[in-house]
Amino acid sequence: MRIYLNSLEAITDIGRELKKCSTSVHTQTMQNKDIANDPDFETKEIQAFEFCIINMSDKDEMPDVTLEWAREEFKERISSSFQNPGTAWQLRPEIWAEFLVKKETKFEDGSLNQDDVFEYTYNERIQWQLQPVIQELRKHPASRQAIIEVHNRMLDTESMGQKRIPCSMFYQFMVRDGKLDVLYVMRSSDFATHFQNDIWLADELRNYIAKQVNLPPGKFIMFVSSLHTYKKDWALLSNY
Repeated sequence: MRIYLNSLEAITDIGRELKKCSTSVHTQTMQNKDIANDPDFETKEIQAFEFCIINMSDKDEMPDVTLEWAREEFKERISSSFQNPGTAWQLRPEIWAEFLVKKETKFEDGSLNQDDVFEYTYNERIQWQLQPVIQELRKHPASRQAIIEVHNRMLDTESMGQKRIPCSMFYQFMVRDGKLDVLYVMRSSDFATHFQNDIWLADELRNYIAKQVNLPPGKFIMFVSSLHTYKKDWALLSNY
């Protein structure tokens, strides 16, 4: 596992690794889109990339984190009311608008209503798990069971290759050495568009829970099964 002192050091080294040590692969789908014959979606990929960041206090300075969107997105993720589609996505319409789908609602009088929604939101997946995890950490500080799942086998298995399913698998929170660590596991992350936002949001979730259990933040540990960047974004790697 690679160990970095801060998030800027991590991003610089990881970008360099993708540029120099990745392999080429072209998947058939990207979320719910068919990209099999689109040359822009050839990828540079590193499998099973694992790393630890000791101090995340500089995360706002990561070069490609979208701070305005990330802050609003985080508010929606932890909102006690269900949010779909919410409004944060409107700060990055060039990324998210294409993933809106029509949801049809039939009323008792027979009338129909169609709304633009996402096939899932992080709010729908995680907000109801927050308090149980916080209570577990308060009751059993050394617990290995404080996990917030995002990918849901019952919901997502039948959607593979057809609908959007979460890239995040789960967040695990562990109290070690008097601090709250987070272990963040992803099946897939796009370095150019989402990776730094994924890191920022995971750390913000850890900070939120740390405040609830009155602990300082500890280590940030992340595992990504497929860390990749698409050909359309390869020019970005010249910065590393």
